[in-house]
Order: sequence, then C-alpha cells, then structure tokens
Amino acid sequence: MPLVNTLNINSSNLLLWRISESEEELNKELNLSNFSKSRLRKIKSTSRRKQSLSIHHLLKSSKINKELFYDSNGKPKLSNNKFISISHSFDYSGVAISYNKVGVDIEKFRPKISDISKKFISRNEEDLIKELDIENLTKVWTIKESVYKAFGYQGIDFKENILIKNINNEFNKAQVKINKNEIIENYNVDIINFSQYICSVANHIKNKSL
Repeated sequence: MPLVNTLNINSSNLLLWRISESEEELNKELNLSNFSKSRLRKIKSTSRRKQSLSIHHLLKSSKINKELFYDSNGKPKLSNNKFISISHSFDYSGVAISYNKVGVDIEKFRPKISDISKKFISRNEEDLIKELDIENLTKVWTIKESVYKAFGYQGIDFKENILIKNINNEFNKAQVKINKNEIIENYNVDIINFSQYICSVANHIKNKSL
C-alpha cells in the first residue's frame, strides 16, 4: 500500500510504509541509481528486496531526491546536510530524516525476545521499567537499537554502553545515554506502538548531560 503515515517527532520526520505490494509493483515508478541497483541485485531474499524497494519509495515520498550511500560503519548517508536512518521488520519499513543525528528501529512483537533480554537490559533498567513483558522488552530493544543507529559507531554493548535513564508513565518517551570510548551522547527517544509493532525514534540532544 502507499505511505502509511508521516509524523514529525522532535526535530525529525518519520515516514512509515506497510509492504503489501509485489516486487514488480514496488519496482514501478522508481528510477534507481546504478549503485542502488547493484545493491539490490546482491539481495537474495525476495522479502528483503521488497523491504529495500519500499525504502526507496519512502525516500521518494520525502521529496529529498538525494542519493543514498553508506559510510565505513554501514550507516546510511544522504548527499546533503541531513541525517537519515532506515529500518524494516516483516511488513513495515520506516525512514527518519533530520538535521540532527537520528536513529529509527521497527520491531514486531516476538516471544523469543524474552530469551535474549538479559543480553541487552541492565539491572537498573529492570527496576525502572518493572513490567518486563514482550511489549516492554521490545520497546527496550528498539530504544537501544535506534540510539545505536544514531550514534553511528560499531562495537557497542547494548547492556553496558546504552543506558535508559528515564521513561514517562506511558512508556512512550525515554531519555538515553550512550557512552563508548569516552564519547558520551544523550538522546530523546519517542516510542510508537502500532499493529503488533514497536517503532522507536532517537534524536540527539546537543550539549546536555543526563
């Protein structure tokens, strides 16, 4: 289907797409660069190719019309002065665009997240969040993944380096600190719950300590 929603979140613009088209339908009306075509040919999975094509539709919907490329850490970049982050999970894809560092992550509710929760949630975060059901664990994962994407460096331990400091009562907003190799950054994260999915958008807070 076409664009699901466009939301303004803090200083960023979030675009969401529900993937219901065939690969052939998604290929229509796209004028991909040779670089993008080459990346697409390397994807063996049909579902992953459809996710990639939906991202190009979101970029087209954003009317930025700039080439997407990737840095040495695999972080997507635009050939202008804006930051971009992309995510996809099963039938949904999303793009967040901002003049500040931004990260987006979409995850579908899946029971297996309970089996790996000890790898990414700290004891302090357990006390902060209290009810660690599948929905809230998915929120924690997407919060940390979105901050990781915005931060833009590899070798991050989600449990040790990315710390949720505060959440609101509805648990749809969080404040997060990331600390790696003496680099400290702080982020506001907005959390959206829809159709058995969680989407988190992290926006960098400049010159602020949490």
